[in-house]
Amino acid sequence: MTTYAIGSVNGDYRTLMQLLTTIGFDPLADRLWFAGNLVNQGPDSLQVLRYIKSLGKAAVVVLGKQELHLLSVALGYAQLGPDDTLAEILNAPDRDELLKWLRLRSLIHHDSKLNFTLVNAGLPGEWTFSQALTFAYEVESVLSGSNYAAFLENRKQDQSRWHAKLRGWKRLNFIANAYTQMAYCNEQGKLDFKAAGPIDSQPAGLMPWYRVPNRLTSQLNVVFADDAHFADSVYAGFHPLAGLSALQLSTPTATIAVTP
Repeated sequence: MTTYAIGSVNGDYRTLMQLLTTIGFDPLADRLWFAGNLVNQGPDSLQVLRYIKSLGKAAVVVLGKQELHLLSVALGYAQLGPDDTLAEILNAPDRDELLKWLRLRSLIHHDSKLNFTLVNAGLPGEWTFSQALTFAYEVESVLSGSNYAAFLENRKQDQSRWHAKLRGWKRLNFIANAYTQMAYCNEQGKLDFKAAGPIDSQPAGLMPWYRVPNRLTSQLNVVFADDAHFADSVYAGFHPLAGLSALQLSTPTATIAVTP
């Protein structure tokens, strides 16, 4: 069995199929890890969702900001933007089934045998691995439960620093935003929700989240979607997936990036 991590699909079904052909994906023998942002921007978000859902246990999916946006729009708590391409999902006969399936996805996935951890955006440096799993579960349990609508109604970028005493929606918002929107931050870990682009274009004091010193999860091999376009050099333990690309995880000594 071969396992591949896949970067943001963003509704591009055609390129996803080309990529899976390139890597020789066999759904009966191989596994795919999707780093969130399955939908939006591209023309075929509905087809992408249906296909990945149909893979069953052959696919692991963590949530990205596009999935949370879709869930919020579906309940009327957010509006479709001019560049959103989610209408086909919202009008689909299997809409409710697909949205429920998304709500049951995780924010983080870890495989101890492969020694890889999958997230959509990032992990705060002040969290231990155990805390990362516990905090993710706080959001996952709300999203999968009867109170998910209240969480989506109260979602916002209202907290940029982690504090252990955070409670209520601010706590859940920080956790969800860290997992799905984290890109740049300062040395103390304060998130900058607007910064994006190559490292050398950022103002002094900002750094990619994975370069924050004294990270408590520095022992992890983290795979994530590089939607911020860091254009960074190789950094030990961190594996950004640029665009719609794949990284073979089954043989860590011979991991390769594949693009269609």
